[in-house]
Amino acid sequence: MDKPRINYLLQKYIDGSITASDKQELLDLYKKTNLDDAEYPDDRDSVSKRMLLRLNNEIQQKKTKTSFFKSWTFKSAAAATLIILGGYIVSRQVSDSKLLTRKAAEKKEVMVPGTNLAVLTLGNGKKILLNGTTTGKLAVQGNTTITKNAAGQISYTVAANKADAENNEVTFNTITTPIGGQFRVTLPDGSNVWLNAASSLKYPSRFEGSERHVELHGEAYFEIFKNKNSPFTVSAENVNIRVLGTHFNVMAYKNEPAVNTTLLEGSVTLTSGRNNVFLVPGQQAVADPNAENIAIHNVNVEDAVAWKNGYFSFRKQNIKTAMNKIARWYNADVEYSGNVNNKFLGGSVSRSENISELLNYLELTGIAKFKIDGRRITVICK
Repeated sequence: MDKPRINYLLQKYIDGSITASDKQELLDLYKKTNLDDAEYPDDRDSVSKRMLLRLNNEIQQKKTKTSFFKSWTFKSAAAATLIILGGYIVSRQVSDSKLLTRKAAEKKEVMVPGTNLAVLTLGNGKKILLNGTTTGKLAVQGNTTITKNAAGQISYTVAANKADAENNEVTFNTITTPIGGQFRVTLPDGSNVWLNAASSLKYPSRFEGSERHVELHGEAYFEIFKNKNSPFTVSAENVNIRVLGTHFNVMAYKNEPAVNTTLLEGSVTLTSGRNNVFLVPGQQAVADPNAENIAIHNVNVEDAVAWKNGYFSFRKQNIKTAMNKIARWYNADVEYSGNVNNKFLGGSVSRSENISELLNYLELTGIAKFKIDGRRITVICK
């Protein structure tokens, strides 16, 4: 394979130093190289054809300017940019001067990436803002102490004296992330939950009885502490999820057409109306909240938890679903122009990118163009 040469030419493409002859060579290599063993962000044919067409158009039109690639950066000088082009990943380092220029430009952006931010509502109605500066003891509920560490995670410590702890009334707390926020919480049983933007999780200050139950609105990734005597259950809209100890992601936003439950590890049972399904790792259950139908698909689980790991995955994703993700993270309003039906995207983008560069990436797919006006993004499709 010609991967080293392709990567070298792509590096020049990113840096803006590529010549017309190099660009032609890149196009020729890309066309003739057998890329069947490469991992693609979405359907090979659709991505390859769109990106090859873009390269070919640049050559035919003899443009002297480089593509949007050369301006891609992460938020630190040590971070690398990832560009996915037909299965190839290329990285580059960002100089301090370019970083300062980028940060100055970001200050002018109306829409900025989200951050660790949430509100904890205690059982007595008291609200506690959870942001980067809040650390230490947050509250005491009976014999349970709530604390937040410097890494931005809240946790519950139950009194060592079990008898004393059980004499305290169980109250229900709710952690809520706004649009443009995310947060991680360790529940009283030791389970870890990551909340995506515009989500909420209601849970007790102490789990007791025959099950551990929580209520979710929005999206969350769960790593459940195993307890065979007390199954963990999640209510997400009209879907009930029952597990013992497992890792799974639930996406249950009201403006999405279905509740998606993706299993990474362990086993999960879902119930919606009179329907029951059992998931094994690598499967996703898609539950229609209205028809009470549950479909099971084999999926790439990394796509479902991309948000938790700091990036967007748009693999074979409907453009409206993709824009919903972007709107929740950047606190944007989205409107559409033209026919958006059956429009699917591909690829992966860091969630730390500024909005202009993210939309530039999506334009490269050839599916749509984007216009930014304040907090409004207009998606223009043919």
